[in-house]
Amino acid sequence: MYRTLMLMICLLLTLSGLSFATHDKALLYGGAGQGRVIFDGRLHASKGMVCNDCHSAIFETQKKALITMQNHFEDKACFVCHNGKRAFNDCNSCHRKFEAAKTVVKLYGAASVVDSLINPHKAAVEKATGYSLEIVKSNAGKGLIDLADGKCDASLASASVETVAKGAKAAGREVDTSKLQLHAIQMDQVVFVVNPANKVQTLTFPQLKDIHTGKITNWKELGGADQTIKVVTDTLSSATRGLIKQKVLKNEEYLKETLPVNVATISAEVAKDPAAIGGLGAGFVKAGVVVVKTDKIERPLGLITVGPPSEKVRKVIEAYKAAIAK
Repeated sequence: MYRTLMLMICLLLTLSGLSFATHDKALLYGGAGQGRVIFDGRLHASKGMVCNDCHSAIFETQKKALITMQNHFEDKACFVCHNGKRAFNDCNSCHRKFEAAKTVVKLYGAASVVDSLINPHKAAVEKATGYSLEIVKSNAGKGLIDLADGKCDASLASASVETVAKGAKAAGREVDTSKLQLHAIQMDQVVFVVNPANKVQTLTFPQLKDIHTGKITNWKELGGADQTIKVVTDTLSSATRGLIKQKVLKNEEYLKETLPVNVATISAEVAKDPAAIGGLGAGFVKAGVVVVKTDKIERPLGLITVGPPSEKVRKVIEAYKAAIAK
């Protein structure tokens, strides 16, 4: 008898609790194919309404809202209030279409890859895959660190895995490269730019090496004006700076007096200083500078993954290759 009485008390408490269940939250109903219906208890409470204004004065206390199309035209259920006078009665304010959440693919890293490859074809790739791309532009080394930390699905790289790993190391992180894979999508070039006022507009790799390592410090040593050379580079953790160090400097160290800046501002720095020279991706060359004639430095633009790419990253890679082939 005692147990039966306690069960009845619990049941009554549960039922009474339902009448106060929606004042601090929102409920979502099916909407019979017309778009799901949201009942926002918090909004109603903000208007000064309490649960008993509807339960059970208008509605019986129950988990299901059984409202017919005919009810929409009668003075009952929701339409006691939502009659166009006391409260709105337009369809779209209650019935809402919800799109299924899109799969997000996170790509973090090299600014040169973002500006030259990822952003120009982003809309086409999202349309082809049905995915939403989350892009974070930094540099290749930082992107690789984010990949190692699990913050992104793939990092954006503008050089080999080894070169990008050196960029990560320059940013303070040693990254294990044994399982990393580079998926090249497009080829690009690294070039050097000088101010238009500079007479020296043709340089060999050995000359560029001596400039960047500090063995040649004045333009007059190369037939130019008597000006101390100012070397402008990408940031310390960038793959561009690392690639120049590998291909041109033969892994010798840059002179300490370089000016590391964001790759997007290298052209501007050189344009305002007749003594400056800067190395950058061809896609970042802007008006106001001259590209130095020298040997070609090619590099890949692509994605780095830990092991083989996931199915969604593989589809993104294929979509980008298809987009640039058009």
